Amino acid sequence: MPIKPLYHYYSGMKERHERARSARAQVAVTEAAEAAVAKEKSVVVNAKSILASKVTPYVLIIHTGTNNPAMDKIEKWEDGRMSFIVNPQTPKASPLFHVKELFSANRESHIRVSRYLPEYVGVPDQLKISVESNKLEIIKEALYIREITILYKHKFYRFPVNDYLFPHNPLLMDPQDVYDGCPPYVISKCGKGTFLAKETDPAVLAARLKELELRRKHLDWAPNNGPHVIPGYTKQVIYDKLPRFLKFKNARQKAFQLNLKRGHNMMKRTVIENKISVVFGKDTPEHFKSLKEFETLFVEQAEDHEYDLGMVDDVLSVMKYWKTDEEFTRQELAGINPARIYKITSMPDTWKDMPDMPEHVLGQGVSLQEELEAGRIYMIDTNMLEVVGDGGILMPILTGFALPMIVSLGDCLYYHDRTDKLRPVAIRLEYKNGGEAPTFWFPPKVSDPETSHEYLSWLQAKLYFRSSNMQIHAILTHFVRAHAVVEVFAIAMYRCLPKQHPLHKLIQPHLMGVIPINVQGREFLTKSTGVMAALMASGDKLWHLADVFMKQFRYEHLLHPADVKRRGVEDIPGYHYRDDAMLWWNNLSQYCKEFISLHYTEDAHVRADSELQNMVDEIRNQGYKNLPDQGGFPASLETIDQLIEYTTALIWNGSVWHTAVNFGQFNYLACVPNAPCAMTKPPPAQDEVITMDRILLSLPVKEMARVQIDISYSLSLFSPVEKFYLASVREEKEDLRTETMMVDEEEVECIERLVTRLTAMQKHIEKRNEGLAIPYNIIRPDLTPLTVQT
Repeated sequence: MPIKPLYHYYSGMKERHERARSARAQVAVTEAAEAAVAKEKSVVVNAKSILASKVTPYVLIIHTGTNNPAMDKIEKWEDGRMSFIVNPQTPKASPLFHVKELFSANRESHIRVSRYLPEYVGVPDQLKISVESNKLEIIKEALYIREITILYKHKFYRFPVNDYLFPHNPLLMDPQDVYDGCPPYVISKCGKGTFLAKETDPAVLAARLKELELRRKHLDWAPNNGPHVIPGYTKQVIYDKLPRFLKFKNARQKAFQLNLKRGHNMMKRTVIENKISVVFGKDTPEHFKSLKEFETLFVEQAEDHEYDLGMVDDVLSVMKYWKTDEEFTRQELAGINPARIYKITSMPDTWKDMPDMPEHVLGQGVSLQEELEAGRIYMIDTNMLEVVGDGGILMPILTGFALPMIVSLGDCLYYHDRTDKLRPVAIRLEYKNGGEAPTFWFPPKVSDPETSHEYLSWLQAKLYFRSSNMQIHAILTHFVRAHAVVEVFAIAMYRCLPKQHPLHKLIQPHLMGVIPINVQGREFLTKSTGVMAALMASGDKLWHLADVFMKQFRYEHLLHPADVKRRGVEDIPGYHYRDDAMLWWNNLSQYCKEFISLHYTEDAHVRADSELQNMVDEIRNQGYKNLPDQGGFPASLETIDQLIEYTTALIWNGSVWHTAVNFGQFNYLACVPNAPCAMTKPPPAQDEVITMDRILLSLPVKEMARVQIDISYSLSLFSPVEKFYLASVREEKEDLRTETMMVDEEEVECIERLVTRLTAMQKHIEKRNEGLAIPYNIIRPDLTPLTVQT
C-alpha cells in the first residue's frame, strides 16, 4: 500500500485514539481489571466447553497472493493474522479462531493449517474472513485472498474471496471501518452463486448489501456534461486514488511504469538530440532518403532497444510485402483494423466526380455498375475525420521544428473479382482542411515499372489512405471501441453485481482490467498534451472524433454475427478475422448458455433478477445516456436468450475484440510507411507528377518514426501477469481456469468444455495458417488475454 502523507496519518491516529479514550473514559481502573478477569474466565469456560464437546478436524487451505509467474522471489505478508468463523451468525457458528502465518503476498501460493472445531459446526456452508493487525496503518498493506478451501470429512468445500482485505487493529479501529476501498470482512458461500431474492441467510445478505454499498461509494460515474457524446467513465482521474480492488496487481503496475518511463525516455532523447542539432545549425527535420532507410532504422532500433526477436521477425515479414496490393488488402481483413470494410450497391455522392476507371482495373468488358448490382464492390471510408483539423501543435516538442501533421480523408474501393480475390481498385483522397477538391487514383498496369508515375501515384495514394485509417484505428477502433465502451460494462458490473451473484463470476474475469488501464490512459496518453496528441495527426482532437463515432454507435455493433451481416461481408474470401472471431463468438455463446442454464431455468428468472436488471439499466442510462436513443442498448432483459447474447457480447468485447485490434500493432506500425502516424504534406493534386522524392517528403520524418516504432512496441506487449484463454507451460501462460471464481463442479465443467472447444479451434487456426505467407495469429486462443490490461 502506498505510504500516506503524514498529516493524513497523524490526523487519523488522533481521531482513533480520541474515539478509544472516549469509549473507556467512564471505566475505572478497578472495573477494567474486573472486566479483564471476567474475560479471562469466559475464555477458559469457552475453551472447557469446546474440550468437553466432541471436536472434528477442519483443514484450511488458504490461497493468497496474485498470480505472477514472471516474479521469482516470493514476498511474504507479515502484517498480522487472519480470523475465521465457520457458518457465522447461525446456530452452527464456530468459535472465532485465528491463523498467523507468513502468507504469500506477491505470488499466488497457499498455506495448509488444521483446526479442531466443535462437531456441531458440521458442514461448512459459509465462512467469515477478516484480517487483523496491531501494526500502525502507515506501514500495513492489504492482503489479496483468492480462495479458502476447507477439507472436512474427506470432502473439499471451496470459498471464493477474490478481494483485498486491509488488516484492522482491534484496539484502535472500528472493525467496520473501510480502508483503501477494502471491505472490513468477507462472508463467502460455498457452491453456486445465488440471487438476491433467494438469499435467506441474514449474515450473507447483510454482507452482500454492504459489498455493493462499498463498491458504489468508491466507484461512481463521472458527471458527463461536456460538449462531447462519449461513453460514461469513472469519476476518479488519478490511478493512485483508485480503491485497491480496482488497481492492477503489483507486477502489472511496475511494468506499466517501466514502459511509460521507456516511452518518455525515448521521446526525451529524441527531443534532446533535436535541440542539440538545432543549436549546431540544423534547420530542417531529417527526412528519409529512401524507403529502404525505414527498414534500416527499424533494425537498428530493434537491436538498440532489444525488442523481442519473434516480434521483430513479424515486422520484417510485413516489410517484405507491404507495397503490394495483396498485402494492402490482407491487412484490412486480417490486420489490426479488420472490421471497417462494408459492401456498397451504389456509389456514394462523395465519389460522383470520379472519372471513368481505366479498363485494366476491373477487366475488359466489366462494368462498375454491374458489379455494384452484383454485390461485388466494397468500401472503407474515413469520413469521420471531417471534424478534425490538421495537427502538429506539439510537433516542435517532438522534432524541434514546426512541422504540419496533415489530416486528409481517404476512401478505398475494393472489388471481389471473378477469380474470387478481393483487390483495391480506386482510392479517393480529399484535403478538406486545405479546401482542395477530391482526387481519384487507380492501380497501375502490371507492366508499369516501379519508377513510373502510375505506380508511384498509386503507392502514394495507398500511403495517405493508410495514414487516415490509422487515425481511425488508434482513436476509435482501439481507444474508444475497445477501451472506453468496455469500461461502461465494468463500472456497472462492480456497482450492481456482488461477488456472490452467478453472473459476476461469469463476466468479471473479462472486465477486471479495463477501468485501471483507462484511468492510466486518460492520465498519460489521451489528454491534450499526451503521447497521442504529440505523435498522431488527429491525436489532439481525440474527443471530437469520439463524439462523431459514438453518435453512430449502436448495441448491435457489439454483436459479431450481426455486425458481419450489417456490413454485408459474409462472402469476402480470405477474411480470417471474420472467421476466427465467429468461432470465438460461437464458443463463448455456448459457454454462456451452459453456465446460465445452471442458474436461470425460465425467462421469469431473468426478469426477476433485480441486480442484473440494475446493471442493464446503468449501462444504458448512465454509461450511454448521451447517445441518441442510448445507443439502442436494452432497457431490460426479458428472456434467457437475450441474457446469453448480452453476456456473450460483454465477454467477447472485453477480451477478443481488444486482442484483435491491439496486440498486432507493432507488426504493422513499426513498418512506418505501411501505417504513417501522420503525413507531413497535403495529398498531391490530380495532375501532379509523383516521384519517390515527393513520397518521402510526405512521410513521417525520422524523429517521428523512431517514436512511432517504440510506442507501437510498448502497446503490443502482454502484461507480465496476463492470463489467457488457453495455457502454455513453456511460456508460463495460465488460462481461464486459474482466474475464475467458479467453484461449483457444474460451473467448473462449463469452463472445461470451453477449454476443450478452444483447443480444437486453435488446431484449426494453426492448420489454416500453414498455407499463409503471413499467418493470422492475433486472436489465437493461447494469445488472447482474458481482459483488457494494455
